[in-house]
Amino acid sequence: MRYKGFYIKISPDINISRVDKNGRDVLCEGFLIQVFADETERVEIDSFSAAVGFEILENSFAEAEQFAKDFVDCEGKEYIKRQLTR
Repeated sequence: MRYKGFYIKISPDINISRVDKNGRDVLCEGFLIQVFADETERVEIDSFSAAVGFEILENSFAEAEQFAKDFVDCEGKEYIKRQLTR
């Protein structure tokens, strides 16, 4: 997916580690989100996970896509700095 000059790849993931409200480690379903400079996927700028019940409410691609867009909105300037220093 192209968004604000970046290419975002979203892949399902089933082993995302998080800590629940009781302090226990849990494995969650969700998505791996990778941000690239362009569609060639040669230059990865960032990668992060979106776990169901933590960063996103339900296991849906639409939720992961919105989370990725929100994340890029917050980190966009930092991403541009990283590209310029490579």
